[in-house]
Amino acid sequence: MQVKGVRGVLVFILLAVFAISGVQAQDEMVSVRYGVSPFQDTLLPILGQEFGWYAEEGLDVEFVILGWTEVQEALAAGEVDVAINNISSVIATYDAFQFVYVYGFNIFDAGAALMAKPEFRSVEEFEEEGMERADAVVAALQQMKGHTVVTTGNTDMGQAVVGSAARVGLDPDMDITIVDLNPDEGLAAFLSGTGDFYLGGIPQRTRATAEGYKPVVVGADLAPPPLNGIISTPDYAAENQETVLKLLNVWFRIVNFVEENTDEGAAIILDVLNTQTGANMSVEGFKEFWQGYEHYPLNASEIERDILSEDGYSYWKARWDDTNDYFVNVSGVIMEPVPTEGVFLMEDVHAAFVEMYGEEEE
Repeated sequence: MQVKGVRGVLVFILLAVFAISGVQAQDEMVSVRYGVSPFQDTLLPILGQEFGWYAEEGLDVEFVILGWTEVQEALAAGEVDVAINNISSVIATYDAFQFVYVYGFNIFDAGAALMAKPEFRSVEEFEEEGMERADAVVAALQQMKGHTVVTTGNTDMGQAVVGSAARVGLDPDMDITIVDLNPDEGLAAFLSGTGDFYLGGIPQRTRATAEGYKPVVVGADLAPPPLNGIISTPDYAAENQETVLKLLNVWFRIVNFVEENTDEGAAIILDVLNTQTGANMSVEGFKEFWQGYEHYPLNASEIERDILSEDGYSYWKARWDDTNDYFVNVSGVIMEPVPTEGVFLMEDVHAAFVEMYGEEEE
């Protein structure tokens, strides 16, 4: 009885220690409210939750699925801490919200596509008639004159439409009519007969193509590539850098997983995407865009090469300057160009990430 009693006390003590440790571990988890939008690329972070990778980093992540233009409102209202968005959104809303661009990691190089009714001609069709590429791009874009374009204003989508129209000599206010809707609403309107041209995200492009519409101008022919990444408020970014670095580490883990297990990763993403939207994207459709129409650097070294280097094919400053020009001089949404100092944080965050995880951390 004596021995049994001692053992009982020891077991009780050990259970109590484990229970206390469990409570402490739970208390030490850092909560993060993460805003994502229903696109095949911006939903990628949910894979980190699916496989428990955020928990391994000590993060308790809550995902909030938001429309592309709802992200800014949610950040401003304090409903999310960080979100996936891009340079265009930070610059377009700067006068109102003054968000910061924390880190870019998804190059939307050939993802954007101006979709059109079948009777309009693509860049490639103009080339087949003997035009040089540059002239074919101008001719394809000038087809918008006198027509209605459905897109999402004050985003990279609206920027691509209005900016490219202005570059080929069209007056965006006089020569084209823009119907401003969120991507899903815009696609529904376009498929129902509203407008002759449409520009949305990849899920919408996929659906429009399946319905018989065609891409007439694509990717860099519209504008320098958008860079999707993490945006936040200045205070949150300054006070939670370690949390941000952990989110980035999980991001690279996700991208490398999908690189090696594309079918499995796509199935998880598409289950959410096709429930949230009418995209009806297949795994094969996902694989067509993965490292094809848009690119995902696999580590910090590739980020340095492609985005941060002046010689990178998607150098961030080219996008920043083009976006400032569009929102100040073309659309007039903001009064002055948005500075990079204190707003574009990626270079400093990248240096901190490399110090913590290395350039090619696997």
